[in-house]
Amino acid sequence: MKKIYLFILITQAACGSGGPLTPVESFNGIRHAVEKNDSDVIVNYLTQSSLDKISKHNQMIRGMRSDQLAMLSVKYGYPQDKLLNMKTSDAVSLYFFSDAADIKLGRYFRENIVSIDIDGKLAFVKTESGIELDFIREGPYWKFDLSNL
Repeated sequence: MKKIYLFILITQAACGSGGPLTPVESFNGIRHAVEKNDSDVIVNYLTQSSLDKISKHNQMIRGMRSDQLAMLSVKYGYPQDKLLNMKTSDAVSLYFFSDAADIKLGRYFRENIVSIDIDGKLAFVKTESGIELDFIREGPYWKFDLSNL
């Protein structure tokens, strides 16, 4: 009985989806999260280099002087204590949804895909406005890369 149970667990783990297997699946996953303003979900679709960039960004903020934090607080509309304790999803929210950050990546994920160019582990997804979004395959999964922004 234990062997059958173990076999079922292994089979379920092997068959379960661990992430997007195409750039389109990744784009659509982010699209659904953008529609719900869910930056926690978007984090799961980001490359490791994107997460590293966000981590460095957060560390840089924690190292700022109080006058610098005050200016940043006004610019981003975040209280200083929230800036000092910013989570990855908070930073993602700035990239995707904040008017203050002037990036608003979320708008591009509301558009339709016009074309996809895949070159090995890189994919360039072009949307209706002509913007190209970079996706990278990490292992078997495609993730959005914002590390060059």
